[in-house]
Amino acid sequence: MRLDPSAGSSSPAQLPRHPAAPWGTIDTRPERDGYVTASWQRCLNDYGLRPEGQHEAPRVAHAVLTDTLEANNRLLRIARMEMNSFYAQIANSHNTLVLTDAQGLVLEQVCDPLQARTFESQGLAPGFIWDERHTGTNGPGTCLQERRAITVYRDEHFFSNFGNLSCSAAPIWGPDGNLMAVLDASCFDCTDSRQSQLHTMLLVSMSARVIEQIYFASSFKDSWIVRFHSRAELVGMVHDAMLAVDEEGRVRGADSLAAGLLGRDQPSDLIGRSVSELFALSPAKFFGQARSMPCRIWAAQGQGVGSRHFLSVRPPHRPLRVAMHGRVDETAAVTNLPRPGATSPANPPSDMADYPVESERDPVMAYNIWCAEQVMNKGINILLQGATGTGKGTLAKAIHLRSSRGKKSFIAMCCAAIPETLAESELFGYEAGAFTGARSGGMRGKIVASHGGTLFLDEIGDMPLPLQARLLHVLEEKEVTPLGSTRPIAVDLHVISASNHNLQELIEKGLFREDLYYRLNGITLTLPPLRERQDLEELIVGVSRSENEDRPAPIESAAMDCLLAYAWPGNIRELRNVVRTALALASDGTLRLEQLPWSLRRNASAAALPPMEPGSGWHASVTAPRQVAGMRPATSDGDDDGVGHADISALLQRHRWNISHAAEDLGISRNTLYRRMHRLGILTPRTK
Repeated sequence: MRLDPSAGSSSPAQLPRHPAAPWGTIDTRPERDGYVTASWQRCLNDYGLRPEGQHEAPRVAHAVLTDTLEANNRLLRIARMEMNSFYAQIANSHNTLVLTDAQGLVLEQVCDPLQARTFESQGLAPGFIWDERHTGTNGPGTCLQERRAITVYRDEHFFSNFGNLSCSAAPIWGPDGNLMAVLDASCFDCTDSRQSQLHTMLLVSMSARVIEQIYFASSFKDSWIVRFHSRAELVGMVHDAMLAVDEEGRVRGADSLAAGLLGRDQPSDLIGRSVSELFALSPAKFFGQARSMPCRIWAAQGQGVGSRHFLSVRPPHRPLRVAMHGRVDETAAVTNLPRPGATSPANPPSDMADYPVESERDPVMAYNIWCAEQVMNKGINILLQGATGTGKGTLAKAIHLRSSRGKKSFIAMCCAAIPETLAESELFGYEAGAFTGARSGGMRGKIVASHGGTLFLDEIGDMPLPLQARLLHVLEEKEVTPLGSTRPIAVDLHVISASNHNLQELIEKGLFREDLYYRLNGITLTLPPLRERQDLEELIVGVSRSENEDRPAPIESAAMDCLLAYAWPGNIRELRNVVRTALALASDGTLRLEQLPWSLRRNASAAALPPMEPGSGWHASVTAPRQVAGMRPATSDGDDDGVGHADISALLQRHRWNISHAAEDLGISRNTLYRRMHRLGILTPRTK
């Protein structure tokens, strides 16, 4: 090995232990992983680092961090959901989760809020750089160099002041085969053995793979997504491989696992190849099987001798196109997935029409749907979290309809809307004569009514503590005893619960039972507020259709721009009310800007607004309030990055005013680009 010239001639077995050793000496004892030794060599010989003294991870300027976050917007939206889910499993282990980009810059962190300052003091927070060149041997930085999952345990860190950290990191690969990011779990003052950290590394690797899979699928929304493995039970899991196939049966994208399973060195070796070259069946037969069995597992012979694969193929994202005033707009999109008992999987039931839960334009919702589909038929209870009006109840109904319980009852109960004295009888039922005023024949109760189906408990955080204890008993024993009865009734129960409260905070305040929380929280799905949805335009069109007797409702371009620029504090519920009223005011059935309330229109570019007359709009006065609840302040949305009017106008013209393509080129969301256009006074050709 190449060492610093100051190193002595000691044999490896005699070298002192790093980092207390003199410069240039490296501990090469057998128990050290080879990548640790290789990393120390790079630190000494390539980067010129020295282990003594106090070293801090460098921090980039706020503007640099903001630009990088914006450029990685889609990755962050996907990763945050998985990181939150992962952290729920390790919340009491003094770990923090961090996501870095391919240069080692921390983009996101999840940790206990009480420990946030401690982790930040060590540089484990957004904006800090953890590459090897600056921070020596460490989890994210060494993972970037080794390009594989690794653990750096305590004094294996190059700098001595990081010796109290234990880090496990795994790479996240992009659809192009390049290393895109690193997911890391770091623990302070870890007292467990290094061997025990292998479990953490495996969990990190699995979460990194989930992020890869969701990102891959969202990158090829218009392609057939093939998930396959040589073992049927692993299809749809983190260990399967993924391909994106176009309508001609040729591969557009492949991940690293696909290359390995198909005997290729690199994913790029698969690009352009026909499915007939990979699975020994013609494109016609491939698509025939895929269309007849969407998302179901079927076998296909591989090209190699004795090779056999099991495939599950998801149809492409199919946008519904609606003509409006001579132009065609992309609107709501629904993936054609099978639903038990449905005669036409392409058409969701009417109660889901205003909530395209199958849309994949929004990676957070795509991740939620993917998770729900993995667990809904496996007896795992689901907890939905999100602000009021984000559609938790509609999503719960959609999950029920998609599940194997879809033909049975979906029973909903709002725990905040019923007094405690009535809630008990509503939920658990009662025998005849159980109390004064009871029905002569008694009542089954919602738990018994949902037998074999789904029980949806909305606002579960508002359930009184005595009822929580009884519900816990039902979930544990799978039986319920009605009021006034001594005979328990066996129930087959699947529970979806929802809350806009932070249940962990309620537990700390003694308002919610921790044991019940863990019974209900088989998996948590967090619904984003409407202002953060990347499929907002789809939702608007879906709502307008549902409020127009399931007929397409043309929306004027200026009106659509205004709807997209609003912050929607009331979320989907507010959107539905706004669209319903606007359509009622539309004499010819076309939703126009002047039919929207003033609180929305004031956020549009002044040049695009029609003159206001007293009594017009939804407000009797022409004078608008200075601040309207829910409206983003014009200069505080964090969108400024130095790109001005001329730059954005030129970019839009280059993309022929295709907002989606221009936003992707800028590395921002469509909603962010719309807000910038409004703020800069840039009008689309159709609104000039």
